[in-house]
Amino acid sequence: MQKKVAAVHDISGFGRCALTTAIPVLSACGIQCCPVPSAVLSAHTAFKGVTFRDLTEDIDPFIRNWASLGVQLDGIYSGYLGSEKQIEQVLMLRELCGKPDCRMIVDPVMGDNGKAYSIVFNDGFTTAIRKLCAKADVITPNLTECALLLGMDADGYTDSMEAAEQYMRALADRGPRQIVVTGLTKDGQVGAGYYDKVTGELGFFFHEHIPVYYPGTGDLFTSVLTSRLFADQPWSLKAAVESAALFVMECAKYTSEQGTPPIEGVQFEKKLYRLMGE
Repeated sequence: MQKKVAAVHDISGFGRCALTTAIPVLSACGIQCCPVPSAVLSAHTAFKGVTFRDLTEDIDPFIRNWASLGVQLDGIYSGYLGSEKQIEQVLMLRELCGKPDCRMIVDPVMGDNGKAYSIVFNDGFTTAIRKLCAKADVITPNLTECALLLGMDADGYTDSMEAAEQYMRALADRGPRQIVVTGLTKDGQVGAGYYDKVTGELGFFFHEHIPVYYPGTGDLFTSVLTSRLFADQPWSLKAAVESAALFVMECAKYTSEQGTPPIEGVQFEKKLYRLMGE
C-alpha cells in the first residue's frame, strides 16, 4: 500500500515554503501527501504586507472528517505551528487517524540565527512544543531551536560538533528517538548532525556552502528527509540526512546561477526528478 503522510503546515501563495514544498517533494518520492493547512498566506512572511488567515478553528472538524472516512496515516510531518491549540491538534490527528505504528516527524519552528520568533515568548507555547517534540519519533531543530528546547537563551548555543552531540543526546533523553540538527558550520562548509538513541548511530555531514540566504530551505530539507524515511524501503538516518542536505545544496546552487531574487526561495521544481526512483 502507498504510504500516507499528513503534512501540517501553512500554505503561502507565493514563495517556496511549507505546503508548497512538502506536497511536491513527498509526491515526487511516491508518498501520498495529505495536507492539513494551518493558515493561508498570500506570500511567506519575509515579504511585506502579506495577508494571513488562521485556520485553527477548521482543523478539528477537518481531522474528525478524516477519522469518519477511515483515513489511516503512516506518518505525520509538522512544521510551523501558530499556537498551543495547533500543537494539540497535531497530537489529536495522530490519535484519531494514525496507524498503530504511525511515526511523527516534527520540525520545531521556533527561531533561527540566535533569535527566537515572537511566538516563543509565550511560555505556554514553548511548553507545548517541547511536549510535541517529546512525543515525536524524529525532530529536526536548528541550533537556535536546540537551545530553546533545552531551556537556554536563543543565542546560547555553541556551533561545534562536540556541542551538537551534547544537544542531540540531551534532546533524545526527553523523548524522540532520532534527532537531526541543522545549520552547523565547519571550515567554511555547512551541514547537519544526526543521532539515533536506539541504535546509537551518530554522525555529521558537511557540504559546500552556497553564500546566499534562501527562505524555506529548512522546509525543503525536512521534506526530503521525511520522504526518505517513509520510502517503501526506508533509508537509514545517515543516508536520509545526506540526501536531503545534498538536494538543498544542489537547488541553492542552481538558483544562485539563475540569479533569481533570493526571497522567492530555491528553485527545486526542475530538480524534483533527482528524487524519483531512488
